[in-house]
Amino acid sequence: MPVEYMNPSGLHPPFDNMYSHVSIAHGGARYRIGGQVAVDENGKNVGVGDMAAQLRCCYEMVSRALRAIGLGWQNVTHLYTFTVNMDEYMAQEQPIAREFFANTPPPSTLVEVSRLVDPEWLVEVQADASS
Repeated sequence: MPVEYMNPSGLHPPFDNMYSHVSIAHGGARYRIGGQVAVDENGKNVGVGDMAAQLRCCYEMVSRALRAIGLGWQNVTHLYTFTVNMDEYMAQEQPIAREFFANTPPPSTLVEVSRLVDPEWLVEVQADASS
């Protein structure tokens, strides 16, 4: 079942239209996809030092996890992103993210952290979804 996204009146407009304030998943199962980082299927780091390459890889890994459970980005109810460099992330995010969730961005949380588990990782993306 697709997720309904909305931005209720009385809340500020989403910055750069890159997220929604609310998602509504009517019925169906709930899924949580653990944090995905820029690591390929062989366990090798991807895009070391390249925020755009790492972000694209993270989104692709989330896409693979969604497909594995028969879902797509239209089923994402919340996206959580952790980055070690907010300015660089913000400079790269919009065109890459649009490739994956087009014009229906889910509610999201974006946090800058001092580091991720592997110091070569610049970004980590986690998703909740519903069918």
